[in-house]
Amino acid sequence: MSNKTTTNLDELIEQERRRASERIAKLKRAAAAEQRRIDEKVIDLLSDQSPDLYDRLSEEAADSLEADKAKRSRRAKKAASHSGSVNDGIASQSVDPEHEEAAPWNG
Repeated sequence: MSNKTTTNLDELIEQERRRASERIAKLKRAAAAEQRRIDEKVIDLLSDQSPDLYDRLSEEAADSLEADKAKRSRRAKKAASHSGSVNDGIASQSVDPEHEEAAPWNG
């Protein structure tokens, strides 16, 4: 096969891959939207049919989200304090005289 044919074929393959990727992304967005509608309906039904359970689960969900938020905040503070203790990118080098190897002098 000539180089021109191969190049044209590669372009066509890439075009089809892009189209397929776009179709897949569109299908995934549609599926996610449908799942959100289903979730909303489940919430409505749960709220209507079992208000006590709905209230308890809502409270548990809020507590869980708050705990996750606090956990992320602690991690962020820890990372910020850790990065603040780095000495401006200058690595301190200490040499243990007992384990220092003698290098030949190249004077």
